[in-house]
Amino acid sequence: MLKKLLAILALAVVALVAHDQGRRISEADVRAHYREQMDALQTFDSEAICAAMAADFRLEDVQHAAGEVHPSTLDRAAACRQMEDAIALLRTLSEQTGGLLVIEFGYQITGIEISPDGRRALVDATSTAKVGGRLLSRSRSKDSLSRSLWRVRSHGGQAQTWNYGG
Repeated sequence: MLKKLLAILALAVVALVAHDQGRRISEADVRAHYREQMDALQTFDSEAICAAMAADFRLEDVQHAAGEVHPSTLDRAAACRQMEDAIALLRTLSEQTGGLLVIEFGYQITGIEISPDGRRALVDATSTAKVGGRLLSRSRSKDSLSRSLWRVRSHGGQAQTWNYGG
C-alpha cells in the first residue's frame, strides 16, 4: 500500500512540475513563435495564425496611409477575419502571377520582457512588407504573449503601421 501511495505522490509531483513548465514562457519560446507566425504567413496559412490568438485577444491598431490616420480596435474574431482576407488576397496575387509577385515579409524583435513569474512576455517588434525591394509597409508593435500547455498564445497589444503608396 505504501508503494502505491508513493507512486501516486511521485506522479502527482511530476504532473505538477510538467504543468508548471508548460505555462512558463522564455525568450526562445517567443522567437520560435515569431518564426512560426512568419512561416504561416509565407505559406498562406491563416488557420495557424488565428489558432495562435488567445480567446481574449485584443489589438489596438493605428494605420497611417496617404496622410490620414485610421485607428481601430480588433477582437480575436475581427483580427482573424482581417488576417483571412489578407491571406486570401496574397494567395490570389501569387496564383494569378504564377508565383512571380512575391511580397517579402520580415520582422525584427527589438525587445522581450518576461514577467517575473515567467507567465507572460511583452514583445516589441518591427515588421516590414516589400515588393521587389520597395517598402510597402512598416509596423511597430508591442505584443503580449503567454504559454499554456506548451503552446504560445498572443493576447494582442498595440500596433502602428505606416503604409506607403505608389
